Amino acid sequence: MCGICGHVDLDRRPVDPEPVQVMLDAMVHRGPDAGGMHQAPGIVAGIRRLAVIDPEHGDQPISSEDGGVTVVFNGEIYNFRELREDLERRGHAFRTGSDTEVLVHLWEEHGPEMVHRLNGMFAFCIHENNTGRTFIARDRLGIKPLYYRLHGRSLIFASEISVLLRHPGVGRTVDMDALPLLYAMQYLPGDRTIQQDVRKLLPGHWILAESGEATIREYYRIPTPQPGEPVSKERLAEELRELLEDAVRCRTMADVPLGMFLSGGVDSGVVLSLLAAATDRPVRTFSVGFDGPERFDERKYARLLAERYGSEHEELVVSAADIGRMLPEMVQRLDEPVTDPAMIPTWLLSEFARREVTVVLTGEGADELFAGYRRYLYQKKYGWFSGMPGARSLADSALGRSSPGRAGQALAALAEPDAGLNHLYWSMIVPVATAGNLFGQDRFKGMLQQTASGFDRYFDGAKSRLSGSLVADQNEWLPHNLLAKVDRATMAFSLEARVPFLDHRVLEWTSRLQDRYRIDGGLTKAILRHAFRKDLPQEILNRPKRGFDLPLGDWIRGPLRELTSNMFSDASLARWEGLDAGAARRMLARHLAGGKDLGLPLFNLLSILLFLERRAG
Repeated sequence: MCGICGHVDLDRRPVDPEPVQVMLDAMVHRGPDAGGMHQAPGIVAGIRRLAVIDPEHGDQPISSEDGGVTVVFNGEIYNFRELREDLERRGHAFRTGSDTEVLVHLWEEHGPEMVHRLNGMFAFCIHENNTGRTFIARDRLGIKPLYYRLHGRSLIFASEISVLLRHPGVGRTVDMDALPLLYAMQYLPGDRTIQQDVRKLLPGHWILAESGEATIREYYRIPTPQPGEPVSKERLAEELRELLEDAVRCRTMADVPLGMFLSGGVDSGVVLSLLAAATDRPVRTFSVGFDGPERFDERKYARLLAERYGSEHEELVVSAADIGRMLPEMVQRLDEPVTDPAMIPTWLLSEFARREVTVVLTGEGADELFAGYRRYLYQKKYGWFSGMPGARSLADSALGRSSPGRAGQALAALAEPDAGLNHLYWSMIVPVATAGNLFGQDRFKGMLQQTASGFDRYFDGAKSRLSGSLVADQNEWLPHNLLAKVDRATMAFSLEARVPFLDHRVLEWTSRLQDRYRIDGGLTKAILRHAFRKDLPQEILNRPKRGFDLPLGDWIRGPLRELTSNMFSDASLARWEGLDAGAARRMLARHLAGGKDLGLPLFNLLSILLFLERRAG
């Protein structure tokens, strides 16, 4: 796991290495163990290394035997040993035991098609020193990040937005029109970012710079679920276990201490059961809990799993006062606003675990593959409703009430016949009406409709509304919110996170599942629970999906009250063009007066206001 950056001149003119060095210096946290730079006509590429595989000999950049091909690489290639054996049979010689070196030889054999042979998480840049050809690729599901600025004859890239902004060729202007969507959805769909000049390289895409041109292409598309021939439930459970066993096994590859995040849910319980079987020593597990009401603390469930599998378990207990101290610091270090409050426990747990281990496994991805969220259950159960006569009118009426809240939005989601808009209504974190009050109802609904048009393609060819929603979340919510959150939190503390559920073989296997194996009656993730029913305690197996449930409302009335009040001042609110400052202040006053708990929408406002203040400074 590392951080990469670089500057490519499409005309192969000399590139100044100094700005790239500045970018490298800004991401030492991603790679504290070593740094390096590759310079050639038309390119300077840099790397900060977190040494995980072959720490003594795997420093980068790495070149081929004759020096003709050079790579800088962030990630892990889990099948590199098999690839290496094949390449050695073809006559390639290796100087290190690292997975990085495999990439240069794969390029020599296969060119851009090499990406199809990789099982792993990655973002890398390969450069042919003789021809000047430059190839930049990101893994299929977007586990590792890559941001870029392509303008004129210049291509600048980096693992983090904040690093990219250190380059003088990248403007720092915030895209104010993106903020309402980020506020309500917790992420920005597609290649959009919070910065006007910066784009994401989408998952499953590459950039090829050659002959004075830069081309961006998709090399992998998440398959639309197409249920195969009927197969028994027991056969499916057996196949799933075998796939996940191998996915976990290959992710134990490391020459440094390894552990896992343990939440006490089904997903991390499955990972622990498989990790315990794949290793010959007790697993190191790490959990976080919060002082206060028991409903905000899941440590007792994590303990059940830790006891069952004999893990060396450690717990971090966080007080409300801790949150007041750490939030401004966290916002200061991140390159986008913290609109997903789950970043808080992920951040704290990453800092805690890094004292003992360098690599952790996590349970991300299971909900999006196996339909773990409650909204999937409602979509499957009530999907027929949107096809009823008058459904559109009912949806518009539900959102047109003065204060519909979540109940009104749920009704609109049930009734909305447009597939893309229906999906957004179900998945909005902040209710449409709440966001509309802050940004203007017509303006915000127009943004949603424009955004929804980009989601329609996920439902083309889908056998059900549920299967289309899964593909939408796998393409959008998963990489742009969940995986981005995990990468930012873990790499802030030089910790590598691995996600076995997102082995592409597992995802492709799930695309053949019938809906009933994902949701059975009122049971979500049905086939996953069935496959591991003998491995998990009943208290875990039968628990509904919770996620990180945080006392945001209590924090804003308590340790974050002064900070929130300061950030809702006239001067602070004025930085947010298009925000109704009066509506924001009324929302805060309502909450502080002890009325309806508005912790989540207020927290998201606070996070963006803190971000804007940082940029203004």
